Amino acid sequence: MILFDIGSSKLTYTAKKVLDKAAVILENHQNLQFEILGHVCCTPEIYIDAIDHATKERRLSWNRAKTVFRYLISKKISKSRMTYVGCGNKYPLKKGDKYDRRVEFVITKI
Repeated sequence: MILFDIGSSKLTYTAKKVLDKAAVILENHQNLQFEILGHVCCTPEIYIDAIDHATKERRLSWNRAKTVFRYLISKKISKSRMTYVGCGNKYPLKKGDKYDRRVEFVITKI
């Protein structure tokens, strides 16, 4: 799980370290295909997604997923192996806001 600061789609130092490890695993398992799911916390129920402070757009979850997608491409993971989607606030973990500001991977093909 990759965690983000509130209102941000920018990768933290810790997130980059996690993604660097994931990239090594993905490089060693070339047949894996996966989806990158972006999430947000702290959004009123009348809104599906939160505002990204950098872009001022109400698509923070999508921006988080896209940021991870681009980072993995920079680590030589083929974009044909991955897709990304913003889930907004639809799937809270109910473990605290920190854990809802996340991106996670779902393997779609082995």
